[in-house]
Amino acid sequence: MPLNSVLIAGGGPAGLALAQYLKKNNVPFRIVEKANESRLQGYSVSLHFGIPYIEQALGPERMVGFEEKVSVNHTKDTGFATVTSDGEILIQSRGTPTIVGTGVRANRNRLRQALLDGLDLETGVEITGVDISGDKVLAKSNKGEIIADLVIGADGLNSAVRKSIMGDMVDELTVVTLSGSRDISAEQHEAFVKYSPTHVMMHGKKLPGEEGVPNIFYSVNDVSKDNKIFNIRWILSWDRTLIYKDIPESNAELHDLAHRMVSRFPDPFKSLVQETDPTTKLWLGKVCQYMPDPNWNGQGKVTLIGDALHAMTPYRGEGLNHAMIDVVRLGEQLVKAHRDEISIGVAVTAYEAEAIPRGQRAVKASYDSAYQLHHGFSWLFTRMTKLVGLALYYTGSIPFLQLFFPKTH
Repeated sequence: MPLNSVLIAGGGPAGLALAQYLKKNNVPFRIVEKANESRLQGYSVSLHFGIPYIEQALGPERMVGFEEKVSVNHTKDTGFATVTSDGEILIQSRGTPTIVGTGVRANRNRLRQALLDGLDLETGVEITGVDISGDKVLAKSNKGEIIADLVIGADGLNSAVRKSIMGDMVDELTVVTLSGSRDISAEQHEAFVKYSPTHVMMHGKKLPGEEGVPNIFYSVNDVSKDNKIFNIRWILSWDRTLIYKDIPESNAELHDLAHRMVSRFPDPFKSLVQETDPTTKLWLGKVCQYMPDPNWNGQGKVTLIGDALHAMTPYRGEGLNHAMIDVVRLGEQLVKAHRDEISIGVAVTAYEAEAIPRGQRAVKASYDSAYQLHHGFSWLFTRMTKLVGLALYYTGSIPFLQLFFPKTH
């Protein structure tokens, strides 16, 4: 029996990409989003192994010019580098290749607009839970009850869809972030271009008596039309059980903490933070994750995609890419169900059989990276990483890096 009512809860990139996939394949759906207006989708994000899946969702015609449309600098000029506290490049990509595949650094708002194009997104509708006791699933919302054949939770880390079945199982890690956003000139940005035109991470130096290190991340968010002003975000991160254990609350004190922490870094990273307007709001973030539970049972009526299924730390840059795989893997099964080739229950089971273990691998790998990056590296590990980086830079070869950075998909 063809599908009549697929409800997608969440209008972020995962939910929108799935809606595009279903629309392209004539599968009826309804997509709702709790925010009333276009929401700020963070700052920027790396897309790499997820790009072919976005193309499957949108179709090749709509992918023409996609990279330039969504990229932080409106071009395909991107890359990534990791750097020691002495400014020595450990790993550096040239052009679009990255450690995990070919990619682009995307502005989240522009990415969302590209995925929203042509969709009828209902805003101001917040799904608060689901009831799967009947033949169909009943979604509860602030606008009343919604009956559906299938509810898909695309509602992020704190998914109300997931909580209504599994409870609150989000893990808060001991890694924290302190970040700020500011504008810099094209000339100031040039000091970072020797590392990467879009984003770079510098590893902090371990001081005597310390067990951990801070890291600082530089990321372009957007560029003015005349290419003279770069809006960037800097992020300091550390393990609060190892260093900087006492975290203040006031904005002025957070600025002072950022100044003290960044004093161990060289310019241009140090001045980037210390010259940030002292009245700028700084954001203290808690790094969280959600490990997919193999006991998940939506009874073939409820399933999850993206962060609702597998929220991971940002330290491998894979979260959104795995969400795009979810979109296509689930979409493929739902098309079969709509064509009456399989039942909805079989479709959901097949999707989850692949997505849950894949999500577990990705969450664990990101967790491991989060703590490795903040405990500091030995001299030997640093030298080995440098050799890996040189091989990447001069050969452009990506597959051999799987020996050092295992694939999760």
